[in-house]
Amino acid sequence: MFSKSDFDNIDNRLKKITMQPVEQIEIGSNIPPTIDELEDNNKTFVIQPAILFIDIRKSTYLTENSQAKSMVKIYRSFMRMAVDCVRKNGGVTRQFLGDRIMGVFMDSINEEGSITEKAVDKAVNCARSLSTVIDFSLNKYLKNNVNGKLIECGIGIDYGKILVTKVGMYGVELDETREDETDCVWVGNTTNHASKYSDLASGGEVFISKNAYKALSNNLKEADIWKKSAKYKGTKLFEGYVVQDYYLDFVEELENPVKVDNDNTASQDTSFQLAEGILEIERLQKRLIDREKELVLLGDKLQKENSEYEAKYNNECKARMAAERELDSSAKTSYKMVELYYCKLRNILAKVHVDKYSFMDELGGADLCDIIDDLYGFGKCLGKEKEDITIELACYLITVYNYFKMYKEAYDVMVMMASKSSWVCLRRETIQWAKKEDLTWKLWGALDNNIKNSKNQKADWERYMEYFKEMGGY
Repeated sequence: MFSKSDFDNIDNRLKKITMQPVEQIEIGSNIPPTIDELEDNNKTFVIQPAILFIDIRKSTYLTENSQAKSMVKIYRSFMRMAVDCVRKNGGVTRQFLGDRIMGVFMDSINEEGSITEKAVDKAVNCARSLSTVIDFSLNKYLKNNVNGKLIECGIGIDYGKILVTKVGMYGVELDETREDETDCVWVGNTTNHASKYSDLASGGEVFISKNAYKALSNNLKEADIWKKSAKYKGTKLFEGYVVQDYYLDFVEELENPVKVDNDNTASQDTSFQLAEGILEIERLQKRLIDREKELVLLGDKLQKENSEYEAKYNNECKARMAAERELDSSAKTSYKMVELYYCKLRNILAKVHVDKYSFMDELGGADLCDIIDDLYGFGKCLGKEKEDITIELACYLITVYNYFKMYKEAYDVMVMMASKSSWVCLRRETIQWAKKEDLTWKLWGALDNNIKNSKNQKADWERYMEYFKEMGGY
C-alpha cells in the first residue's frame, strides 16, 4: 500500500527534480550515450542524430489472425533482422516497442574532427537494407515456414538535435528499501517526428523529413528517386520525401522479392492524400469536379424514381457547391468537400440495399465497384481506417458482392462483420460458395465466439447461427 511516508518521499524527489537546473552536455562520440553513462539528475546529453523507426503495418490484424507461436517467430525474426541492419550500418538500437524498433545514427568523425560518414546517410542505407532483407529474405521464410504469413513495413527518418536523459528508479524489483527501474528518454521533436513519419509511410515506403533530405549526401539523391510528399497525422501536416522499394544495389543478384499484394485502396492512398501542397489540392479539385458531373447524370435518373431522394440530393448539392467555392481558402474546406462526397456515395450505395436488384441492374457491377473504391479512397482522406469503412458499409457491400457473384469479397466482409459488428448480414449464395471452398469455419468461428462471449446479445447470435446452418453453412 502507498503510505504517507511514501508520499512524502516522492514529494521531495519531485521538488528536487523540478527545481534543479537542466545542464546540457555536448557529446562528441560516434555513438549515443548508454543508460550507464547517464546520471540520475537533470544533466542531459545533447546529440544530433538521425532517428529511424521501422513499424510493421497492420500488426494488430496480423496478431489477431495468427497463432501465438507464429507471432513469436515473426517478432523474433523481425527484431533480429532490424537490429542487424541497424548495427551493420553504423547505428545502435535504443528502443524495442513490440512491432517497431528505433535506430539511432551519429555522424562518424575522424581524429581531425571531419565527418567521414553522415548520420542521415547511415539511416537511409539502413532503410535500404531493411527493405531488401524483408522482401528478399524474411518474407520468403515466413511464407514457407510460418503458415504463409507475410509482413510489410513503413520506415520513417528525421534528423536534428535531441536531449537524452535518465528517468525512473534504481534498485531491485520487489525490494521496497531500494529504488528500481531506470531507462533513458529521448526528448525532442526529432524522435517524435521520426515515429510519425513511420506511421504515415505506406508498406515498403521510406518517408524522411525535409531536414533529413537536406543533410543527405548527393549520391543518395541521384536518379530522382525521391518524391516530395505531405501527409496528415490527425490535424498536423508532415512534409518530406518518400521513396518506394528502395533496395540495395546487389538485389539484381537475388531472386524475385516476396511482397504483400497491394489492393485498390492502397493504390489510391497517394491519389487521395489530403492537402499534399498546392498540386494535391488542384488534383483533388479536378477529381471532385469530374465526380460532380457523374453524380449530376446519376441524379437525373434517380429523380424520376424517388422524390424524397431528389430533395436530399439537391440539398447536398447546394452544400457541396458552397464548399467548392471555399476550396482555395483552406485545407479544412477541402476536407469538408471530401466528407460531402463520402456521404453522397454512401447514400447511393444505401439505395442498393433498399431497391436491391432493379437499382443494381441499372448501375451495373462495374460502376458499383467504382463507387465502392471511391468510398474507400474518400474515407481514407477523412482519416477512416479501411476496417472501419468496411464495417460501416458491410451490409451494402455484402448485397452488391453477393448479387454480382463476387462471393470471396462478400464472404470476407461477412466474416469481418460477424467479428467486429453487433449483427451480421447473411446471404445464402455466398455461404454455399464458402462451403464448397471449405471456408465456412471462419464464419462459424466468429459466430460461435460471439455466442460464448456476448451476454446481452447471446440470443441474437444464436439465431444468426441457426440461419447460417439453414443456409447450408455447417
